[in-house]
Amino acid sequence: MRKLIWIMLAIITLQACDQNKEAYTIEVNLYGSGGKWIKLMALEDRNYVTYDSAFAEAGSPAVLTRGVDGVKSMYLTVEDADGSVRLLVENSSYSLGGTLEEPEIKTDSKAQNDLNAYNEQIRPITEKMTELVAELRKGPDPENPQKSDSLREAYYELYDKQRTIDSVYIGENPSSYASVLALRGIFYTLDNEELEAALTRLDTPLQEMEEYKYMNGKLERMKAVAIGQKYTDFGLETPEGEMLKVSDVHQGNVLLIDFWASWCAPCRRVNPVVVEIYNTYHEKGFDILGVSLDRDSASWVRAIADDHLIWNHISDLKYWNSEGAELYGVPAIPHSVLIDRNGIISAKNLESDELKEAIESLL
Repeated sequence: MRKLIWIMLAIITLQACDQNKEAYTIEVNLYGSGGKWIKLMALEDRNYVTYDSAFAEAGSPAVLTRGVDGVKSMYLTVEDADGSVRLLVENSSYSLGGTLEEPEIKTDSKAQNDLNAYNEQIRPITEKMTELVAELRKGPDPENPQKSDSLREAYYELYDKQRTIDSVYIGENPSSYASVLALRGIFYTLDNEELEAALTRLDTPLQEMEEYKYMNGKLERMKAVAIGQKYTDFGLETPEGEMLKVSDVHQGNVLLIDFWASWCAPCRRVNPVVVEIYNTYHEKGFDILGVSLDRDSASWVRAIADDHLIWNHISDLKYWNSEGAELYGVPAIPHSVLIDRNGIISAKNLESDELKEAIESLL
């Protein structure tokens, strides 16, 4: 009887220790990691910083251990490798085998197990999307000019399918940390009301995740510049180094604020359409202010010239930390804001024909 009591006490003690871990333990035995540094990267202000690291001796797994508050979304990578493994890190035990591309993750973390299950659900789609992106990056096929359009259309169809799966998953799993990551991937396709509803449905503990805070912050800024609100003024430097504000360009015109960047392929693809619209309506009282999320001045200026963007342009060359993008809650680019003659935001992100109709109605 006494022996049984001691066994029960030992079990209770182990359970208590397990439930109150003060640090995570991540054992990494990925293929090809021997003799290299293993890094655990965390996102801070849209920049990745090393949160933890360990050296993997040849023939032995690397072990990372450090305390973390709550559940944090991080990326584990290997020195000189291109890929990474996304982990939901909490004070639990993790074991990683396989490869960076196809990791085998074993853990007692419920958050990570939920993410593993979610990743398995969308894997057929993400793998096919990766294949399509690889094909698109090869550039146009001279012998088959329509190939790129077909690949792009197939990609968008898969993206819409994944978005539908994500929406269902979020709705059915309001307590899953994986739901926050799923929402982070599609939130920029939602309007203010849809995003607010999605965020509100998620359980309170999830609201401590950086991804949740980021989306909630974007929502608050999006509300301040919602359709029907007066535009928020700001000023940045032109390529010539002069300060230019939105109000300097508006001047009672119908104004399109166009958030873009030289490195943004979708932006560059639609630029010919924007040029056509500018040339059609500029003399009637329509203007454009380009706000670039570039980091390199030379690339920015070269893209303006190459794409024949003859309207005003400004930037602080701060990438996603652009003051203008922050003020307007820009979640992705291209992103456009249409302002009427009275300074009221009339529409956002209109496609070509819709934009033309909106401009004509406001002139």
